[in-house]
Amino acid sequence: MKHYFKGKKLKELRKAKGLTASELGSKMGYSQSYISRFETDRATPDINALGDMLKYLGTDIPSFFGDELEPKKRALLNAISHLSEEQIILLTELLRSFNSSTKK
Repeated sequence: MKHYFKGKKLKELRKAKGLTASELGSKMGYSQSYISRFETDRATPDINALGDMLKYLGTDIPSFFGDELEPKKRALLNAISHLSEEQIILLTELLRSFNSSTKK
């Protein structure tokens, strides 16, 4: 499976806003090391954390990934970015059920 997270791009967005990883982390309620792990592709943030960071940095999830994703996946990300926390949990459970039913 292809890894789509773009830590370097997240770092570029942060720097363009004139923020250090520590400052961004502090604004978002995260530690500097938490932000650093994403920027160096050692970890991938969950959809909510990523959405919050990108919103603070002046962009959104579809724009962040848009140049690499095919239109259907970009549309799906756009739809997901507008869901509530509860809706995301329900959607995740639904998708997991699809995945487990195809493995049988």
